[in-house]
Amino acid sequence: MLHINHISKIQIYSDDWFQIRLGRFTSSRINCLMTEEPLGAGAMTYIYHKVGEILTGQTTAEDEVIEDENTAWGNQYEPDAIRLFGIKMELQYLAVQKLILNPEGQFSSTPDALWVKGIAKNQEEYNVRTVEVKCPRKYHKFIPYYLCDTPEKVKKLNKIYYWQVLDQMDNCGSAVGYLAFYHPLFPKEANMRIIEFEKIKLWDDFKLLKERKLIAVQKFNEIITQFNPNYKTS
Repeated sequence: MLHINHISKIQIYSDDWFQIRLGRFTSSRINCLMTEEPLGAGAMTYIYHKVGEILTGQTTAEDEVIEDENTAWGNQYEPDAIRLFGIKMELQYLAVQKLILNPEGQFSSTPDALWVKGIAKNQEEYNVRTVEVKCPRKYHKFIPYYLCDTPEKVKKLNKIYYWQVLDQMDNCGSAVGYLAFYHPLFPKEANMRIIEFEKIKLWDDFKLLKERKLIAVQKFNEIITQFNPNYKTS
């Protein structure tokens, strides 16, 4: 379940969006923590980035937004992909690009869409499913993704996408998430692949993800207090 207070109204890619993610580990980069061993080289580099953001007040999140032909293509067609996903799943409404974060935590996520399945009796929590869409520009990159029909195949092909979806689900308290690949120039009957991620079937990896996130926060706190002993750790 996703608490209503964890849903931000901040506009994606705005100055406020970059600032509020200062020092937070994000779903798009969470794969950095999933090194072969805990706190591997990639994980430590990511942790150093986040410590540096807090100490300097300067965000490094812009590094995640690289403007080139591929990102321009994705930005152009992702809205179409989300609409097509909704049509294929026979949905009337999707909440688009909501920044999700626990104000007291160190993690954030911005799924491309949230499928709201219901609301708790307390009116404070939503039952949601996360949606992430990818629009590879080049044919030879779209085809392998289209041939993926399980999370396990996605994991073998692109671990970044795999862990991104799992972390989105974790941050949103979702039991189910979706990853969709779309290419507008392919035939309509074969221009989108939707892959369903079920938490219960991926339990071991969810457990591992939670363990790595806990270790990362512990290491973050250990490092930052050496620079600022008065820093309030989470």
